[in-house]
Amino acid sequence: MSRMHRPRTALSRRALFKTLGVSAALAPFVPLLNASGQEAKRPKRLLLVFTPDGSADSDTSAGPIDWKPEGTETDFTLHEIQAPLTPLKSKLVVPWGLKMSVKGAGEQHAYGSAGMFTGSLLKDPGNGADFDGGNGHRTGWGSGPSVDQIVAAGAGPDMPYGVTPDAATQETPYRTLELGVQCGSPTSVTRVIYKADDTPLHPETDPQAAFDRLFGSFMPPADPAAAQAAAEQKKREQTSVLDLVTADLKRMRTRVSFEEYAKIDAHLAGIRALEQRLDTTMPVETSVCTLPERPASSGKYANNANFPTEAAAMLGLIPHIFACDLTRIASVQLSCGFSNVTHTWLGHTDAHHTMSHQDQDNRDKLMAIDNWYAAQLYTMLQALDDIDEGDGTLLDNTLVLWGRELGTTSHAMQPWPCVLIGGAQGALRAGRFLDVSQQPSAKLLVSILQMMGMDGTTSIGNIDTETGPLSQLA
Repeated sequence: MSRMHRPRTALSRRALFKTLGVSAALAPFVPLLNASGQEAKRPKRLLLVFTPDGSADSDTSAGPIDWKPEGTETDFTLHEIQAPLTPLKSKLVVPWGLKMSVKGAGEQHAYGSAGMFTGSLLKDPGNGADFDGGNGHRTGWGSGPSVDQIVAAGAGPDMPYGVTPDAATQETPYRTLELGVQCGSPTSVTRVIYKADDTPLHPETDPQAAFDRLFGSFMPPADPAAAQAAAEQKKREQTSVLDLVTADLKRMRTRVSFEEYAKIDAHLAGIRALEQRLDTTMPVETSVCTLPERPASSGKYANNANFPTEAAAMLGLIPHIFACDLTRIASVQLSCGFSNVTHTWLGHTDAHHTMSHQDQDNRDKLMAIDNWYAAQLYTMLQALDDIDEGDGTLLDNTLVLWGRELGTTSHAMQPWPCVLIGGAQGALRAGRFLDVSQQPSAKLLVSILQMMGMDGTTSIGNIDTETGPLSQLA
């Protein structure tokens, strides 16, 4: 009599894992077995930075400066107003010549502030909002969300957040953070970040209060060495689990149909890939999350002498905030439209805005102010670039937009002086100067939305709609 053979059966993936009896151990690896094998990335971040007034102009016949970089797309020299960023030139893009997508009530400072990051109109007074928008013109609030808030409202695999804002468990303590220095009382001229129509977001303007709110009860890893050892132990445990699963899968090959061999072999190949990744990938470096020094308390808006210290302190929080994953979307507003800051540390005796409208050629002084702001920004950017996240630096995983509410100090809205810095995890092809003269700035905002993972977005705001992205950025 012939010998009886147990029939080879076909098993679903779930049944196969259940048969193995290691479903709980294997569960964390199942998505990886089905994935493409790419390394997990650090989170993507977005940072908006505002500084006041446009590029230097004069009320005399001297006219505006031409701050256009010199050279070609990839071999160029930054103008004086952006020169402090030169060491990071390979990680920035200067989109020269954009025409600001701004319009509405009030004068240019007002609707420029409301529209520079939103692409939306500044409304007439209404809904309890009635402000002096410049030279006696009355305004209400802006009419649309800023680009950072649009990104924060979304979620997706290539976005800063994987879960929606209403999810029960959030990935960071704060969905967004709005910080500023001497931004003035809330009016249409002094607010640049909007949650929605008629909904400006007011920045925290005291560096010490910002520190206490963010870091007062926050404890980074007290012993980075211990944390590193724990990560190494976790790696060993994962390798051990993979060894067990590999052995079980090999045994299962004798118990399933020939048609199931391919599935088993595919899983074995996936496990081998995981083993290689565990062998070559270092554990996450926990020591990058460190506490900044607690700043001094802020003075009042008129306390001009404190401005450099406060600006440095507020910008200095950003690398720590991102490294500790307190938020992935932030903004820093330095002063406001009609800036009354007098840059005494540069030898000036008149306020920034006042100098831009004097009947004399103040372009050198105005350019010195822009250069100073660029230097403050560079210090913060370099700190981001000094933090190694394994798959690049913190700056490589961040997109920074630096812009102002005017094109020039004489209230022209073109060319808009703005710069993109960072990498957005490779979404920004940096190290370039682009001549995009007369194209609407809404295109740049759409590009930012796409670089932050909102691929299908083609429009922002209610001024220049359905523009699509800035094609030169591709």
